[in-house]
Amino acid sequence: MVDLTADYIIVGGGLTGCVIASRISQSSVKPKVILLEAGSDPSGNAAAAGFLSGLSLLGGEFDYAYQSDPVTSTSNRVHSLNSGKALGGGTVINYGGWLRADFADYDEWAEVVGDERWSYEGLKPYFNGPMYVTSISAAESGARKYPLREQVKQAWAELGIQPNLQKKDGKITGLTEMYENSRDGMRQPSNMVYPLDDLEVFTNTIVHRVTFADTTATGVELDDGRKITAKKEVIICAGAYRTPQVLMLSGIGPAPILNEHSIPIVHESPHVGQNLHDHFAIYLAFRLRDPSLGYALGSAAWQDAALLKGLPWDWVVSAPLPAQISEKHGIEPKEQKRNLWEVITVYVPPGIPGIPIDGTHLATSTMLILPSSRGNVSIRSSRPSDPPRIQPNHFSTSLDCDTLVHATRQALKLMLETSSLGTVVESESPPSGDGLDGLTVLTADASNEVIEERIRRTGMQHFNSGGTAAIGKVVDTEGRVIGVKRLRCADANILPTPLGGHPQATLYPMAEQLASIILGDI
Repeated sequence: MVDLTADYIIVGGGLTGCVIASRISQSSVKPKVILLEAGSDPSGNAAAAGFLSGLSLLGGEFDYAYQSDPVTSTSNRVHSLNSGKALGGGTVINYGGWLRADFADYDEWAEVVGDERWSYEGLKPYFNGPMYVTSISAAESGARKYPLREQVKQAWAELGIQPNLQKKDGKITGLTEMYENSRDGMRQPSNMVYPLDDLEVFTNTIVHRVTFADTTATGVELDDGRKITAKKEVIICAGAYRTPQVLMLSGIGPAPILNEHSIPIVHESPHVGQNLHDHFAIYLAFRLRDPSLGYALGSAAWQDAALLKGLPWDWVVSAPLPAQISEKHGIEPKEQKRNLWEVITVYVPPGIPGIPIDGTHLATSTMLILPSSRGNVSIRSSRPSDPPRIQPNHFSTSLDCDTLVHATRQALKLMLETSSLGTVVESESPPSGDGLDGLTVLTADASNEVIEERIRRTGMQHFNSGGTAAIGKVVDTEGRVIGVKRLRCADANILPTPLGGHPQATLYPMAEQLASIILGDI
């Protein structure tokens, strides 16, 4: 790599980076595009090809596995923050879930930034891209139907949650089926679905900073001092934690932080690294009354190979809060129908400490999907090799506390008190291990205080972070960094507010629209 020049330099070969690099390079004018990825190419790793096998990659070579600062609102715990470090980024290590946000979430995004292109209707033309997506029940020619599928559906009906299988008009409230971007049980990472044949891709290449002539971006400098020139634009797609780090190392960020690390200020942008949001959640494990019936992964009776072609799940519920909780927090009546929580039933305990994967337990994931808590990302030094400083600040507002306590109680009622599942499930099983002494078995009538303590001691983020280079604060509605020229951000960091659903189903159409915007400027 000597004296390279391109029209466009894309920093970060994850989900959005691959989409945008591919679309620009395939345009009719055939600009020269260079894609720079800090991680390696995972295509030769067999585990990266499948979803179940891919879970073994968490914490490994394709995962930054950043460590947060201690979070006071979660019992002063340090959280491990999974983040893809590979060509394909998070699409190489995620769970494959594909659920768009509710129409109201997109419309709020558009309202906040004053641009209807980010509304539900504005994004709709980009929803159906090249990604192959299928429901769990339709996968494997209909053979992938889990043994408790109907019981879970009926149990939710007992709690007043009705099916919403069509998601008419973009509404996801109620019980919907889980979809995946899985084809025959195999991953479809962004770098495979979006061809990268018409551009230059450099893996294991760490970008130190964006270079400038005055306030115009001219290219990038790598960690080894080499420079690459961009004739038209530099586009940063480096992920939830690395994008604000690159901006700050480039002299764009809060002046006190830049001054502390002797980084020359190109443009003071106090909101860089602020507004970090993520889907915070709690996993619960439930012991089966008779494991020999084959309801969970690990059972000797779990023999159908089709059931192993992805994460063993089928239903997802999204719902608003009861009126009394909404009113307590001053939520306006028109906003009280917004979905604030989600529950997924999983037929395996996904890494819950002390809970074996031997067919004895089911699990639930109970998640905040519109959290009001906000964290921040900063830098430890002026060196790109040092990981960013991350303070997630999870579960730090009273609204988030009341929402997740309510949702957790709903999950407990589902598994323990409905006639459909109460005869299948014996009890909740608390996690065990270092730092988990004294946890008691949860019941549906446990006090709010007991449920809250469990969440603070065991809750975790679902690796759906963004917001740290938000539209209206750091970038404009087309991703262009405010205060400088020829520099854009184009990943989940530009989201001004959290969105429900599962983020990849939003990030692909977001990237498609950004690519269309960029191509319109060529």
